[in-house]
Amino acid sequence: MSERLTNILGYLTLFAILGAVWVMFGEDPSREQGARGERTFVGLEARINDVATIEIQKGDLRTTIVKDKDVWRLKERAGYLVDSEKVRAMLRGIVFSKRREPKTANPDRFSRIGLGAKATKITLRDDTDGEILSFDMGRRKDTRSGKSLTYVWHDRDTRSWLVTEIAETPAQAGWWLRRPLLDIDQSRFSDVTIGGAWLTRKLSAPEFRLQGKRASETVAAAYILASPAQTVSHLGFEDVRHLTNPLEKASSVVDFTTYDGLSLKLSLYKIDGGVWVQVKAEFDMSLRNEGASGTLPAAPADGQAEADAINAAVRGWIFKLNETDARTLQQVRADFLQTSVQ
Repeated sequence: MSERLTNILGYLTLFAILGAVWVMFGEDPSREQGARGERTFVGLEARINDVATIEIQKGDLRTTIVKDKDVWRLKERAGYLVDSEKVRAMLRGIVFSKRREPKTANPDRFSRIGLGAKATKITLRDDTDGEILSFDMGRRKDTRSGKSLTYVWHDRDTRSWLVTEIAETPAQAGWWLRRPLLDIDQSRFSDVTIGGAWLTRKLSAPEFRLQGKRASETVAAAYILASPAQTVSHLGFEDVRHLTNPLEKASSVVDFTTYDGLSLKLSLYKIDGGVWVQVKAEFDMSLRNEGASGTLPAAPADGQAEADAINAAVRGWIFKLNETDARTLQQVRADFLQTSVQ
């Protein structure tokens, strides 16, 4: 056999082997591939602090998180503050993610693991809008050990991978908003006026009472009377809008007062099938002095500073309540009475 023929047969054999590798494993031997236990995105740690914009897209859903000095803001919500811990968890997870198992290289099978058209596309950019990293995120689940497993595809690879550490990264903008809207110790509330009812409790009393109760009326259970204060003490929200035009008259108003002089006015509006709330805080030193005859529970050292901080956070915004909180804050006097059974 001539040397030329031997070489030809050798090349054909090599091509056959490479083809078999491609068919069996979806692996392109000419490209550098990661291996089990290696970092999913090699070299990212050196540039993670350069990330200035995070883009998350899935289908028609899109979320853009932009760094503003020491905070993160949501572009799709007029720059409202994002939960920075969620952002840190996401970036930290991407940096420390490791490859666990190689998966399919066949794009026709990507949809089975949440990739392809079903994928969530993650893009990290620097402050010049230059791309630092872009990859597709597929199905994700948390394990019993507290870790996560996620299918990903990166364009430097020729196959998908199951990797660890990736944090939850939904494309729904509302998920990223910083919450809660209010965080006030429930024990501080002394008075609530809601839906024609006045609920009050003395400093030493654990339960609210309905003022103006008629002899023929029976008051509802204590937990019902406490529900407005309990709700507003840790008030959450589902969505937020920046106010560009004055609102029409509120459908209802709920007022809260604390023993230590803080007053909250919650104005409720029915918009697009939901209930939205606008918040205003005030501080009255005379009320604090009046209540100071006893020990004020969880009172802040500076009540005026607290009211100013609340107003700074809510000024110019209106917040969508979840259905449960909306029902609680729309209660009327009859809701705080027992219904007689005939």
